[in-house]
Parts: sequence; structure tokens; C-alpha cells
Amino acid sequence: MTHRARLEPVLLLFGAGICIGSIFPLGKIAVAAGIPSLVYVGATAAGAGVVLTAIARLAGHSLRPDRAILRYAAIAGLLTFAIPWTAVVTVMPHLGAGIPAIVQSLAPIATLGIVYALALERPSVPRLIGLGIGMVGTLVILFARNGGDGAHAPFYWYLAALITPVVLAAGNVYRTTHWPKRKHPLPLAAWTLAAAALGIAVTLLLLSFAGAMPGFAAGLAKGWHLIAIQCVATGVGYGLFFRLQQVGGPVYVSQMSYVNTAVGVGFGVLLFGESLSLWIWLALALIVIGVLLVNRVGNTARS
Repeated sequence: MTHRARLEPVLLLFGAGICIGSIFPLGKIAVAAGIPSLVYVGATAAGAGVVLTAIARLAGHSLRPDRAILRYAAIAGLLTFAIPWTAVVTVMPHLGAGIPAIVQSLAPIATLGIVYALALERPSVPRLIGLGIGMVGTLVILFARNGGDGAHAPFYWYLAALITPVVLAAGNVYRTTHWPKRKHPLPLAAWTLAAAALGIAVTLLLLSFAGAMPGFAAGLAKGWHLIAIQCVATGVGYGLFFRLQQVGGPVYVSQMSYVNTAVGVGFGVLLFGESLSLWIWLALALIVIGVLLVNRVGNTARS
């Protein structure tokens, strides 16, 4: 393997993680400003899809879909964006930006569990130990529950935060196992975001007709500048992310959650003054130890 081939996944990992991880600080600001979480996530998916469409066009890629692409985008859109990031921006007002980011870092461990369950990779004892250490870290977060904005949040918000890593893990595996043959990542990413936006838009309309979300369109005008920034960051991030999926596979791509976690925790402390308790830092340390063990073994096996 050439030096360039070894370096590309690392650069993609950090580039995508930083861009997509911006949803933690920007999403918290947007929701605090009164933008409904579904509106923010749906507008971000639609705008990011437009950004990726423009990038794909400039790069000379066709965006004409076939049945395989549409089926892939519909499922990947739910698992990759719509469900996990709606969960993130929904729980952040109750838990702060830091704790959801930390819990999201369980996605690599959950991904490995699915890979083992489907026999896509042979089990490894050190990796399983890392899996267990990471789970202990999550349990510390769930039961300590005394850090940051969410110090006194009800327990069910912490359980809701687990939706994100579990669904992201399922998406990590699905995108690799069902990747349409000979398809470039940019068009696939654009259609995936478009499908996510469509699904969220239908949900918003149904909620609006039911009177559960009156006047949701006003949120678009209220925070258009935040949404615009998030669209560009997310569009670029998902372009890098799908390329990383193509060259790295499900377990490697799941490491993006580590970068997302660092972005979320860092911005939570620096911008919002969130004070994470000693228990939360202990949980973060356990998760980091677990995922480092998981991926050290994986990298050794690949070398």
C-alpha cells in the first residue's frame, strides 16, 4: 500500500468528522433560537444535497438515478442522516452538546457488533474487550447523569441519545454491504441526503396537518444563516464521508464518530460553558480506551 493510499482515509476521516460534527454546536444554537429540530435537520439535508449536487456536477459526475440508487438512497438516508441527527438535535436542549457527542462515539463499537453478528469479520478477543470497556463508559454516562446542561434531565433523554449510535452503526454496515456496483460516492451521497430531506419533509407536513407543529416554516426564516452554514459544512462532510465509506469499510468509517465527539465536547465547553463532571470525563476516557483497543487490533489485522 502506497503512502498516499494510507494517508487518504486519515484525511477523509478528520475532514468529514469535523464538517459533520459541526451539527453539535450549530444545532444547539439553532434549537435554542427556536428552530424546531426537524426543521433544522430537514433543511440541512436538503441544502447539503444541493451543495453535493453542485460539487458532483462540477466534477463531471452524472446524477441520473436508477432503481438501485433510489432504493439505496431511501434506506441510507434514514439510517445515515434523518433518524440519527434528528435524535441528536432533539436531545441536545435537554443534555447539552457534550453528552450526546460522547454517546455518539459508541457508533464504532455498535458497528463492530453488527459486523460480528453478520459474520462479516471474524471475532477477536481484544476487540471484544474494547467493546465491553466502551459499553461500561456508556453506562457511566447513563447512570451518573450529572454533567453539563443535562445535569437534571430525566433518564429517558439519555436513552433517547442512544438512538444515534445504534442507527449510525446500522447505516455504516448497510452502506458497505449494499453499495451499488460501479457507483461514485458523490452522486450516492447527494441522493442519500435528498432522500433524507424528503422523508423529513413528509413527516413535517403530517405533523403540521395534525396540528402538532403549527407554523414550522417560520423556523426557516428565523435561522437561515445557521442553516446555510450547516448546509455547506454537511454537504462537504458527506462527500468526504461517502468516499471514506468506499475506501475504508464500515468499521473504519465508524471512527468518524471519534472526531464528531471531540468537536461536540470541545464546542460544548468552549462556546457554551458546559461543565462536564468527573464521571462524564471518566466515561469519555473509558470509551476512548475501548475504541482505541478495537481499532488498534483492526489496523494490525489489516497491515
